[in-house]
Amino acid sequence: MVRYGLLLAALAGCHGEAARPAAAPKGPPAVTLCKTTEAELRAQLGEPTRDGLLHDARVLSWILGERGGVVRYLAVLLDANHVVVDRIWNVPTEIPWTPMDQCKP
Repeated sequence: MVRYGLLLAALAGCHGEAARPAAAPKGPPAVTLCKTTEAELRAQLGEPTRDGLLHDARVLSWILGERGGVVRYLAVLLDANHVVVDRIWNVPTEIPWTPMDQCKP
């Protein structure tokens, strides 16, 4: 019985460590409008927290950690070629963002 208690305590300790947010990056991830691709972002940041559509355009977003109680957040708008055409960095998600293709002439 004691073994099970110790095992549960050890597992609970591991779970608590895994549940903590990652340390936030000091600055925004390297994203260049009209050049950075979805594949490059996935390689740099891992799988996005969200992947969805907004008016037929793809929007990907990542929660990148926490610094000083503030959650760091990156969202990008992709064109049909999977290239970043707009982004928002480190803004609380309650603030509305209207993504627009910044690469159109």
